[in-house]
Amino acid sequence: MIWRIAFRNLIKNGRRSVMTALAIGVGGLAALLFGGFVTSIWFGVQTSMIQQQGHLQVYRDGFLEYGAANPEDYTIINWPQVAERLLDDPMIRENVDVITPRIDLAGVAGNAVTGNSKTFIGQGVYPSEIDRMRQWDGWKIGQPAPATGLDDTDTGSVIVGLGMARMLGVCNALGVENCQDRPEPPAQAIETPEGTDIAALVSGDRELASLSSSATRQSPLNLMAASTEGAPNIVRVGIDSAQAQAIRAIDNAFVLMHFDQAQSLLYGDSPEATALMLQVASPERVDAVRTRVAQILDGTDGDLSVYHFTEVDPTFNRIFGMFSFIFVVISLVLSIVIIFTIVNTVSMTVVERVKEIGTIRAIGFRKSFIKKLFFAESALTGVFGAFVALVLAVGVSSFVNSAGLQWTPPSNATPLTVQLMVLKNPVFAASVVVVLIALAVLATVLPTFRAARMNIVESLHRS
Repeated sequence: MIWRIAFRNLIKNGRRSVMTALAIGVGGLAALLFGGFVTSIWFGVQTSMIQQQGHLQVYRDGFLEYGAANPEDYTIINWPQVAERLLDDPMIRENVDVITPRIDLAGVAGNAVTGNSKTFIGQGVYPSEIDRMRQWDGWKIGQPAPATGLDDTDTGSVIVGLGMARMLGVCNALGVENCQDRPEPPAQAIETPEGTDIAALVSGDRELASLSSSATRQSPLNLMAASTEGAPNIVRVGIDSAQAQAIRAIDNAFVLMHFDQAQSLLYGDSPEATALMLQVASPERVDAVRTRVAQILDGTDGDLSVYHFTEVDPTFNRIFGMFSFIFVVISLVLSIVIIFTIVNTVSMTVVERVKEIGTIRAIGFRKSFIKKLFFAESALTGVFGAFVALVLAVGVSSFVNSAGLQWTPPSNATPLTVQLMVLKNPVFAASVVVVLIALAVLATVLPTFRAARMNIVESLHRS
């Protein structure tokens, strides 16, 4: 009965009830939309990083702590046997989509045509397996990454960062957008000795340039790195294209090459790798696969360990933590606004209904009935406000998602499409609804107790 009376009271004070429900709805709308954006970060950024480096990575013990200073002491010896041993396990074979090696290396890169040289940070991978990893979409958000652009059959091609291409002076040769080679300094006049045949020299230079350009369509690049014995080793490759990287320092030095090329540069014929990357088909099975991989490695390769990608690269945790903190701050501000709005509304309602409260008490109802009545009205107002917030959030998020807006997170070089995933996380949406109703009830505690303590005679007299 009390819910029916509370509903009729809300209809009787329709204008005030609608305004209070709208205040709750707008606050809930902001919380749901920003929460949907944070949810999209959780799925989108994580998907992007998994496409680049897999869910799990196997390293030799100590590599993450000391490998950067002395990588040749922390390589995985005979990685094909380790990968084969893992894939022999039925559970891993059933759940892992890709298991592929990677070599991290560094050295000096030089372009013989432009005469520019630069230190480089490189990765050696199997292009087809990395391209498979970049198609992973375990959460069905429709966000595939572009292919590497390399071919398994062409071990002599590399991809460089956009900044690296600019410093090597190959932007114009590669035809890269938003990339300009360094302007040539103005030529200085040179005194020509008497008797020099200028026409013959120019003719000779043109012949050399013609021979150089006809040798290959790619810009040549010499890569020099120290082998495991400490001796310098050099390979000549061709730059296939330039792709922007997320971090400027890496973009200015990045070289992506075929795994066999990197292996021959550092280890010769020795089957060594820096890491093994494992991409799991279903994100729900990652922990189980990790446990199984750790058991196998402990039993056979005691000096190898498996890590989650967030342990190797903490970027995702930092990005998600930052946006989660912003969400908490915004939610607190919205909660305060909602509470003050409801407190003000209920207080005005109590003042206007003094006669009604006195009459109810005079005909025999207890104080508890007054409390229950106001709490029921506030709960119903919270339900209506939460419903408004949910409907508005679904409508606005559908409009924004269809607009195709893009943004580039700190961990990405390519932009992601903005997806406000309001209903992708039903637990979060349900939590917002419950919190809105709870805030509506909580905000009426003081006005309700004040109304219940009113003296009957005084209430009737004041009315």
